[in-house]
Amino acid sequence: MRTYKIIKTLLSFVAIIGLFTSFAFAEEELSGGQGGAFLRIPVGARPAGLGNAFTAIADDGSAPFYNPAGLCQIKGTRMGAMYNVMSMDRINYQASLIVGSKRNAAMAVTFNSFGVGDIIQCDPGGTPSGDTFSASDMAIGISAGGKIISLLNIGAGAKYIMQSIDENKATGFVFDLGALVASPISSGLIKQLRLGASLMNFGGKMKWDTDSDHEDEIFPTLRLGASADLQLTSFDVIGIAEISQPLGREGDQKKDFKLHLGVEGWLANLFAVRAGLDGEDFTMGASILFGDFRFDYAYIADYLDEGATHKLAIDLGF
Repeated sequence: MRTYKIIKTLLSFVAIIGLFTSFAFAEEELSGGQGGAFLRIPVGARPAGLGNAFTAIADDGSAPFYNPAGLCQIKGTRMGAMYNVMSMDRINYQASLIVGSKRNAAMAVTFNSFGVGDIIQCDPGGTPSGDTFSASDMAIGISAGGKIISLLNIGAGAKYIMQSIDENKATGFVFDLGALVASPISSGLIKQLRLGASLMNFGGKMKWDTDSDHEDEIFPTLRLGASADLQLTSFDVIGIAEISQPLGREGDQKKDFKLHLGVEGWLANLFAVRAGLDGEDFTMGASILFGDFRFDYAYIADYLDEGATHKLAIDLGF
Protein backbone atom coordinates (compact mmCIF):
# COMPACT_ATOMS: atom_id res chain seq x y z
CA MET A 1 0.00 0.00 0.00
CA ARG A 2 2.80 2.45 0.86
CA THR A 3 4.57 1.71 -2.44
CA TYR A 4 1.33 2.47 -4.29
CA LYS A 5 1.02 5.82 -2.47
CA ILE A 6 4.60 6.76 -3.31
CA ILE A 7 4.11 5.89 -7.00
CA LYS A 8 0.85 7.85 -7.08
CA THR A 9 2.54 10.81 -5.46
CA LEU A 10 5.49 10.77 -7.85
CA LEU A 11 3.18 10.55 -10.88
CA SER A 12 1.23 13.52 -9.55
CA PHE A 13 4.49 15.42 -9.04
CA VAL A 14 5.57 14.65 -12.63
CA ALA A 15 2.21 15.92 -13.88
CA ILE A 16 2.68 19.16 -11.95
CA ILE A 17 6.19 19.54 -13.41
CA GLY A 18 4.59 19.19 -16.84
CA LEU A 19 2.15 21.96 -15.96
CA PHE A 20 5.02 24.22 -14.88
CA THR A 21 6.86 23.45 -18.13
CA SER A 22 3.82 24.41 -20.20
CA PHE A 23 3.69 27.75 -18.36
CA ALA A 24 7.42 28.14 -19.01
CA PHE A 25 7.08 27.67 -22.76
CA ALA A 26 4.19 30.10 -22.80
CA GLU A 27 6.34 32.71 -21.05
CA GLU A 28 9.13 32.31 -23.62
CA GLU A 29 6.87 33.97 -26.19
CA LEU A 30 7.04 37.25 -24.29
CA SER A 31 8.87 40.23 -25.69
CA GLY A 32 9.87 43.65 -24.47
CA GLY A 33 12.03 44.98 -21.64
CA GLN A 34 12.68 43.24 -18.36
CA GLY A 35 10.78 44.41 -15.31
CA GLY A 36 10.99 43.28 -11.71
CA ALA A 37 14.64 42.25 -11.97
CA PHE A 38 15.02 42.72 -8.19
CA LEU A 39 12.85 39.60 -7.72
CA ARG A 40 15.88 37.52 -8.71
CA ILE A 41 18.02 38.77 -5.83
CA PRO A 42 18.40 35.87 -3.34
CA VAL A 43 15.99 36.14 -0.42
CA GLY A 44 16.71 35.13 3.18
CA ALA A 45 19.97 34.47 4.99
CA ARG A 46 19.53 30.72 5.43
CA PRO A 47 18.78 30.04 1.72
CA ALA A 48 21.60 32.39 0.68
CA GLY A 49 24.08 30.45 2.82
CA LEU A 50 22.89 27.26 1.11
CA GLY A 51 23.88 28.53 -2.32
CA ASN A 52 20.40 29.96 -2.95
CA ALA A 53 19.04 26.38 -2.95
CA PHE A 54 15.82 26.17 -0.95
CA THR A 55 12.99 24.97 -3.19
CA ALA A 56 13.09 21.41 -1.85
CA ILE A 57 13.32 22.58 1.82
CA ALA A 58 11.03 25.64 2.10
CA ASP A 59 10.22 25.09 5.77
CA ASP A 60 10.64 28.55 7.37
CA GLY A 61 9.91 32.23 6.78
CA SER A 62 11.70 32.17 3.41
CA ALA A 63 9.36 29.47 2.00
CA PRO A 64 6.97 31.84 0.13
CA PHE A 65 9.89 33.32 -1.83
CA TYR A 66 11.10 29.92 -3.12
CA ASN A 67 8.24 27.42 -3.06
CA PRO A 68 4.76 28.19 -1.64
CA ALA A 69 4.06 24.45 -1.41
CA GLY A 70 6.47 24.28 1.53
CA LEU A 71 4.18 26.45 3.65
CA CYS A 72 2.21 23.39 4.77
CA GLN A 73 5.27 22.26 6.78
CA ILE A 74 4.86 25.26 9.10
CA LYS A 75 2.67 24.89 12.17
CA GLY A 76 1.38 27.80 14.22
CA THR A 77 2.50 31.32 13.35
CA ARG A 78 5.96 32.29 12.12
CA MET A 79 7.52 35.61 11.25
CA GLY A 80 10.66 36.08 9.19
CA ALA A 81 12.65 39.20 8.40
CA MET A 82 15.94 39.88 6.61
CA TYR A 83 18.20 42.87 6.05
CA ASN A 84 20.84 42.84 3.33
CA VAL A 85 23.95 44.92 4.08
CA MET A 86 24.97 46.27 0.65
CA SER A 87 27.33 48.86 -0.82
CA MET A 88 26.59 51.80 -3.14
CA ASP A 89 23.71 53.12 -0.98
CA ARG A 90 21.57 50.07 -1.83
CA ILE A 91 18.97 48.82 0.65
CA ASN A 92 17.32 45.39 0.47
CA TYR A 93 15.03 43.80 3.04
CA GLN A 94 12.23 41.25 3.18
CA ALA A 95 9.63 40.12 5.67
CA SER A 96 7.02 37.38 5.92
CA LEU A 97 4.18 36.41 8.23
CA ILE A 98 2.97 32.80 8.00
CA VAL A 99 -0.09 31.36 9.72
CA GLY A 100 -0.27 27.57 9.71
CA SER A 101 -3.12 25.28 10.66
CA LYS A 102 -3.33 21.77 12.08
CA ARG A 103 -4.68 20.53 8.74
CA ASN A 104 -1.37 20.68 6.85
CA ALA A 105 -2.08 24.08 5.30
CA ALA A 106 -0.78 27.60 5.77
CA MET A 107 -1.07 31.12 4.39
CA ALA A 108 1.60 33.82 4.14
CA VAL A 109 1.88 37.54 3.58
CA THR A 110 5.23 38.76 2.25
CA PHE A 111 7.08 42.01 1.68
CA ASN A 112 10.20 42.51 -0.43
CA SER A 113 11.92 45.84 -1.03
CA PHE A 114 15.03 46.98 -2.89
CA GLY A 115 16.19 50.55 -3.40
CA VAL A 116 19.11 52.81 -4.12
CA GLY A 117 19.43 56.53 -3.42
CA ASP A 118 21.61 59.47 -4.41
CA ILE A 119 21.99 58.39 -8.05
CA ILE A 120 23.83 61.13 -9.93
CA GLN A 121 21.74 62.60 -12.70
CA CYS A 122 23.47 63.28 -16.04
CA ASP A 123 22.49 65.34 -19.05
CA PRO A 124 22.11 63.71 -22.52
CA GLY A 125 25.85 64.14 -23.10
CA GLY A 126 26.76 62.19 -19.97
CA THR A 127 27.83 65.20 -17.90
CA PRO A 128 26.66 65.21 -14.25
CA SER A 129 23.99 67.85 -13.74
CA GLY A 130 24.52 68.17 -9.99
CA ASP A 131 21.12 66.68 -9.18
CA THR A 132 20.41 63.23 -7.76
CA PHE A 133 17.44 60.87 -7.81
CA SER A 134 16.44 57.55 -6.30
CA ALA A 135 15.03 54.23 -7.55
CA SER A 136 13.06 51.64 -5.62
CA ASP A 137 11.22 48.35 -6.09
CA MET A 138 8.66 46.74 -3.79
CA ALA A 139 6.56 43.58 -3.88
CA ILE A 140 3.68 42.71 -1.56
CA GLY A 141 2.43 39.15 -1.82
CA ILE A 142 0.03 36.58 -0.48
CA SER A 143 0.44 32.82 -0.86
CA ALA A 144 -0.94 29.53 0.45
CA GLY A 145 0.12 25.90 0.49
CA GLY A 146 -1.39 22.63 1.57
CA LYS A 147 -1.35 18.86 1.28
CA ILE A 148 -3.58 17.41 -1.46
CA ILE A 149 -2.67 13.73 -1.26
CA SER A 150 -0.28 11.70 0.85
CA LEU A 151 3.28 13.07 0.56
CA LEU A 152 2.35 15.70 -2.07
CA ASN A 153 1.93 19.40 -1.27
CA ILE A 154 1.08 22.23 -3.63
CA GLY A 155 1.05 25.99 -3.26
CA ALA A 156 0.32 29.20 -5.14
CA GLY A 157 0.75 32.90 -4.64
CA ALA A 158 0.37 36.36 -6.16
CA LYS A 159 2.39 39.57 -5.79
CA TYR A 160 1.66 43.20 -6.45
CA ILE A 161 4.83 44.96 -7.66
CA MET A 162 5.65 48.66 -7.62
CA GLN A 163 8.72 50.21 -9.21
CA SER A 164 9.78 53.86 -9.25
CA ILE A 165 12.61 55.74 -10.95
CA ASP A 166 12.72 59.37 -9.91
CA GLU A 167 9.16 60.61 -10.51
CA ASN A 168 8.05 57.77 -12.81
CA LYS A 169 6.27 54.70 -11.48
CA ALA A 170 5.22 51.29 -12.75
CA THR A 171 2.95 48.61 -11.29
CA GLY A 172 2.04 45.02 -12.09
CA PHE A 173 1.13 41.57 -10.82
CA VAL A 174 2.98 38.24 -10.92
CA PHE A 175 2.06 34.74 -9.78
CA ASP A 176 3.80 31.72 -8.21
CA LEU A 177 3.21 27.97 -8.34
CA GLY A 178 4.94 25.29 -6.28
CA ALA A 179 4.95 21.56 -5.56
CA LEU A 180 6.74 19.59 -2.87
CA VAL A 181 7.04 15.85 -2.22
CA ALA A 182 8.25 14.93 1.28
CA SER A 183 8.82 11.26 2.07
CA PRO A 184 10.00 10.26 5.57
CA ILE A 185 12.33 7.27 5.79
CA SER A 186 11.73 4.91 8.70
CA SER A 187 15.31 3.77 9.26
CA GLY A 188 18.91 4.20 8.16
CA LEU A 189 21.08 7.23 7.58
CA ILE A 190 18.47 9.19 5.61
CA LYS A 191 15.53 10.51 7.64
CA GLN A 192 13.63 12.27 4.86
CA LEU A 193 13.79 12.92 1.13
CA ARG A 194 12.17 15.94 -0.49
CA LEU A 195 11.61 17.00 -4.11
CA GLY A 196 10.58 20.55 -4.93
CA ALA A 197 9.55 22.49 -8.01
CA SER A 198 8.42 26.07 -8.42
CA LEU A 199 7.66 28.56 -11.14
CA MET A 200 8.08 31.99 -9.59
CA ASN A 201 7.01 35.43 -10.85
CA PHE A 202 5.20 34.42 -14.04
CA GLY A 203 2.43 36.04 -16.04
CA GLY A 204 3.18 39.68 -15.28
CA LYS A 205 3.96 43.04 -16.87
CA MET A 206 5.04 46.36 -15.42
CA LYS A 207 3.02 49.27 -16.81
CA TRP A 208 4.64 52.71 -16.52
CA ASP A 209 2.76 55.93 -15.88
CA THR A 210 4.60 57.73 -18.69
CA ASP A 211 2.89 59.27 -21.72
CA SER A 212 3.85 56.23 -23.80
CA ASP A 213 2.22 53.75 -21.35
CA HIS A 214 5.29 51.56 -21.86
CA GLU A 215 5.15 48.00 -20.48
CA ASP A 216 8.04 45.76 -19.38
CA GLU A 217 7.73 42.00 -19.25
CA ILE A 218 8.51 40.25 -15.97
CA PHE A 219 10.38 37.05 -16.74
CA PRO A 220 9.74 34.07 -14.44
CA THR A 221 12.21 31.60 -12.93
CA LEU A 222 11.81 27.83 -12.96
CA ARG A 223 13.42 25.98 -10.03
CA LEU A 224 13.81 22.21 -9.48
CA GLY A 225 15.49 20.75 -6.40
CA ALA A 226 16.02 17.71 -4.19
CA SER A 227 17.13 17.47 -0.57
CA ALA A 228 17.98 14.77 1.96
CA ASP A 229 17.79 15.01 5.75
CA LEU A 230 20.56 12.89 7.29
CA GLN A 231 21.06 11.72 10.86
CA LEU A 232 24.72 11.49 11.88
CA THR A 233 26.14 10.77 15.34
CA SER A 234 25.82 14.26 16.82
CA PHE A 235 24.67 16.26 13.83
CA ASP A 236 21.49 16.66 11.83
CA VAL A 237 22.59 17.34 8.25
CA ILE A 238 20.64 18.54 5.22
CA GLY A 239 22.07 18.31 1.72
CA ILE A 240 20.37 20.00 -1.21
CA ALA A 241 20.90 20.28 -4.96
CA GLU A 242 18.91 22.58 -7.21
CA ILE A 243 18.82 24.03 -10.70
CA SER A 244 17.27 27.35 -11.71
CA GLN A 245 16.52 28.81 -15.11
CA PRO A 246 15.19 32.33 -15.76
CA LEU A 247 12.81 32.19 -18.71
CA GLY A 248 12.31 34.69 -21.51
CA ARG A 249 13.92 35.96 -24.67
CA GLU A 250 16.39 38.47 -23.24
CA GLY A 251 19.89 37.49 -22.21
CA ASP A 252 21.97 34.37 -22.73
CA GLN A 253 19.76 31.52 -21.54
CA LYS A 254 22.70 29.12 -21.15
CA LYS A 255 24.53 31.68 -19.04
CA ASP A 256 21.44 32.28 -16.89
CA PHE A 257 21.12 28.57 -16.04
CA LYS A 258 22.47 27.89 -12.55
CA LEU A 259 23.35 24.91 -10.39
CA HIS A 260 22.87 25.47 -6.66
CA LEU A 261 24.39 23.20 -4.03
CA GLY A 262 24.15 23.48 -0.25
CA VAL A 263 24.83 21.59 2.96
CA GLU A 264 23.70 22.45 6.48
CA GLY A 265 24.70 20.85 9.77
CA TRP A 266 22.98 21.33 13.14
CA LEU A 267 24.66 20.57 16.46
CA ALA A 268 22.26 19.66 19.29
CA ASN A 269 19.59 21.70 17.51
CA LEU A 270 21.24 24.86 18.86
CA PHE A 271 23.86 25.95 16.35
CA ALA A 272 24.13 25.48 12.58
CA VAL A 273 26.77 26.06 9.95
CA ARG A 274 26.15 25.91 6.22
CA ALA A 275 27.99 26.30 2.94
CA GLY A 276 26.91 26.35 -0.66
CA LEU A 277 27.65 27.02 -4.30
CA ASP A 278 25.46 29.52 -6.15
CA GLY A 279 26.54 28.99 -9.74
CA GLU A 280 30.24 29.84 -9.54
CA ASP A 281 29.99 31.76 -6.25
CA PHE A 282 30.81 30.21 -2.87
CA THR A 283 28.44 31.02 -0.02
CA MET A 284 28.45 30.34 3.70
CA GLY A 285 26.37 31.05 6.76
CA ALA A 286 25.45 30.14 10.32
CA SER A 287 22.48 30.12 12.68
CA ILE A 288 21.87 30.24 16.42
CA LEU A 289 18.61 28.87 17.82
CA PHE A 290 17.05 30.05 21.10
CA GLY A 291 13.84 28.12 21.63
CA ASP A 292 11.56 29.26 18.80
CA PHE A 293 13.79 32.19 17.82
CA ARG A 294 16.49 31.73 15.20
CA PHE A 295 19.14 34.21 14.06
CA ASP A 296 20.70 33.61 10.62
CA TYR A 297 23.74 35.07 8.94
CA ALA A 298 25.04 34.61 5.37
CA TYR A 299 28.10 35.78 3.46
CA ILE A 300 27.66 35.76 -0.31
CA ALA A 301 28.94 37.44 -3.44
CA ASP A 302 27.25 40.74 -4.27
CA TYR A 303 24.43 40.55 -6.80
CA LEU A 304 26.11 43.28 -8.90
CA ASP A 305 29.66 41.93 -8.44
CA GLU A 306 30.48 44.73 -6.01
CA GLY A 307 32.46 42.74 -3.44
CA ALA A 308 30.56 40.75 -0.81
CA THR A 309 27.14 40.97 0.79
CA HIS A 310 26.15 40.21 4.38
CA LYS A 311 22.62 39.01 5.11
CA LEU A 312 21.12 39.17 8.60
CA ALA A 313 17.80 37.49 9.34
CA ILE A 314 15.50 36.32 12.10
CA ASP A 315 12.88 33.57 12.10
CA LEU A 316 10.44 33.55 15.01
CA GLY A 317 7.61 31.21 15.95
CA PHE A 318 4.83 32.14 18.37
